[in-house]
Amino acid sequence: MDRFAQFGVPDNFNSLLPDLKAEALKWEAVCYSGTEINNSTKINYYSVSSPLGDLILSPGLGTNTDIDPLMKMITYWGLTHQHNVITINTFLGDFLPMPSKEIAERNTYPEFIASLKSSIKFIEPYSLENKNILIGHSTGATGVIDALNDMTDKGEKINLFSVMLFAPWASAQWGQAFKEIVYKRCESSNFNNPNKILPVTNMFNNHTGYMNIMPQFITDMDNMPFRPDLMNNWGTYTTIIAGECDKKAKPEDLQKKFDELKKQPNHSRFRFIVLPKAKHSFLSIYKNNQCAISLIQSQKKFKKGR
Repeated sequence: MDRFAQFGVPDNFNSLLPDLKAEALKWEAVCYSGTEINNSTKINYYSVSSPLGDLILSPGLGTNTDIDPLMKMITYWGLTHQHNVITINTFLGDFLPMPSKEIAERNTYPEFIASLKSSIKFIEPYSLENKNILIGHSTGATGVIDALNDMTDKGEKINLFSVMLFAPWASAQWGQAFKEIVYKRCESSNFNNPNKILPVTNMFNNHTGYMNIMPQFITDMDNMPFRPDLMNNWGTYTTIIAGECDKKAKPEDLQKKFDELKKQPNHSRFRFIVLPKAKHSFLSIYKNNQCAISLIQSQKKFKKGR
């Protein structure tokens, strides 16, 4: 039996998902960061009858929950297995017909963290306490870490039961390589880029468009300090998921951070999983014995006590 099918996700789920989401959509809203820049984030709430819990999705750089394969698969499984799904789509998934310096200068990493913080607070009244899982991928996972750390540092309560972080903390070496790749693409496309913005193209389909950031976004993300002391006090169960073949967020680097987390007083709340053969995008994640769905199901085994 195909390991994908055994979890109740058919091979043609991509073609079924738009109608499923349209039927399940309860509301959509725009949430603002609350800063001077005040960027907006689109939040969609998809509901089912008698939900077993909530799946809250935070996608990465140059993608959104409508196109990211991991997020789409989780959405399909959630809605067909009695889970509400809440999607958080920040400016990192907004695409413009042409690159824009003005937009890029607004899309800073601190603004991204602020957008995630305001979104997490916004959805709190609609989420099922002790039955919710916040799932971040790549930059979306790193941003979640920094947003929750900031909330913890300021003494703000985090009303989440579990957090799943797919490939957070991409290496600084990858950040530099990413900039070079984008700039070479600009040159090959004859795009005049005197302001050195980073026009990031859509990563998962052929739709033409650009998500705009400045290089400082990557630098600021790379320079955020690792704070295991703050992560220790989130009050959540936290699972870090690495791809065995990931060259951006290397499993050995994530292992080192996990080793530090295991030294914290609440070390029993942390888990570290390496998915065999998986790459950074987790495009074929369902082919692993420990796939994303089995990891989501495992979150329910945690005790609900704080």
